[in-house]
Amino acid sequence: MRVHAFTGYLNSTVFVLSLVAASSAFAAPPATPQTVPPGITLIDVLKEGSNQFLWRRLGDDTGRPLYTFNKDAEAGRSACVEECAKEFPPFMAASKATASGDWSLIARDGGKQWAYQGQPLYYYTGKDPAQAGGARGRGDNDPALLDPGSKFFSPKSDWKRAAFTPGVTTPTPSGLDLQSIATANGYGMVDATTKRVTYVLKNPPKNPAQWTPSYAPAMAVPIGDFTIMVREDGTRQWAYKGQRLYGYTGDYSSSDTNGLLVEKEAAVALAYKHFMPAAFDINIYPGRGPILVTKEGMSVYTESRQQLQYGGRETRDGYRFTYVDAKAVGTRGCVDECTKTWKPVLAPAGAQPSGFWEVQDRGDGNKQWAYKGSPLYTFSGDRKPGDIDGNNRHVIVFGDKNGLVDLSVTGGDVLSGKNSTGSGLYWHLAGLFY
Repeated sequence: MRVHAFTGYLNSTVFVLSLVAASSAFAAPPATPQTVPPGITLIDVLKEGSNQFLWRRLGDDTGRPLYTFNKDAEAGRSACVEECAKEFPPFMAASKATASGDWSLIARDGGKQWAYQGQPLYYYTGKDPAQAGGARGRGDNDPALLDPGSKFFSPKSDWKRAAFTPGVTTPTPSGLDLQSIATANGYGMVDATTKRVTYVLKNPPKNPAQWTPSYAPAMAVPIGDFTIMVREDGTRQWAYKGQRLYGYTGDYSSSDTNGLLVEKEAAVALAYKHFMPAAFDINIYPGRGPILVTKEGMSVYTESRQQLQYGGRETRDGYRFTYVDAKAVGTRGCVDECTKTWKPVLAPAGAQPSGFWEVQDRGDGNKQWAYKGSPLYTFSGDRKPGDIDGNNRHVIVFGDKNGLVDLSVTGGDVLSGKNSTGSGLYWHLAGLFY
């Protein structure tokens, strides 16, 4: 039972140039691999307090941390056996799992163990700092295993939480970098100086003045999937997997993909693409930018604990909360009457977690899609694609002197035993910008 004392909202003011959205259809270059296989997740680690992005780690299908062992020096073989394997069990692959790219399989205990970039992956059965660092998961900020109580702990940090590092195995020419581009749902090429997104075009752009070729220096040579094409004026231009690379002059930040709105054949130059369930898409709205939507175009929202924040919440990356906080709220943050206003986006039977996407149990026999640990909903007040009337809504929840209201989901006062302190939940568009 909850006592809702107040429900209010304030929508972000948006200058919308058009009511027509452009579907993401982030057409990747040919044979673009997925970032991770099914059953493996990606977890963003944010700095405590400032919520600054630090690094990205690997997790199992529920986000539980995975580890690597520095002593696994011999490729295709694990050095953690017998007693070691009791504390650090191998992370085993499903029977139908297949190796590809940075992901390989190692014969182990009658099955196969996952390895990333040649490093076998493990669980940890002890007290994991990532889980025990408090509400904000402080221990997750450092990739090293911090628990000195482990039999196999050493000051040299032989055990570390497994980081996702595609740049290690993806060669790029000088002037281009590989970067996570959340708004394009993958890792792609960006200009090394401006960090703006780079596009591939099969044919010359219709309006050349809007596009800047990615020029190759005179002494540059092909590398990896990058080749060099000679332009009509004799200058040299980088090409990725056979398609010329360009920057778009109408992009103003590293998360802009406005070039997709003006050139039908343009695609973000992706080296890796993230998994996305068939029920979702990313739409680009002029004046608003890319947002996560259902296939029908309806805006998608997440629910988090209310937190004190000054200014900037409605900027692109101004609203963030940790993975630990998202999991603490989970599906229990919206049940019963709440689901009449906020409609859970349900996952079909047999749906598999992958990348940023998990499948969480609602407790009523249904499964729900979760993005970066947070279950996803649509808002009953949105009438048509592009509506964001559910954005920036606050729900204030008060306890009572008899302790009948469970405030733990909201981060309220649950330690004093009185459960009388007010707390709250906050609804926001699902964030793509970190």
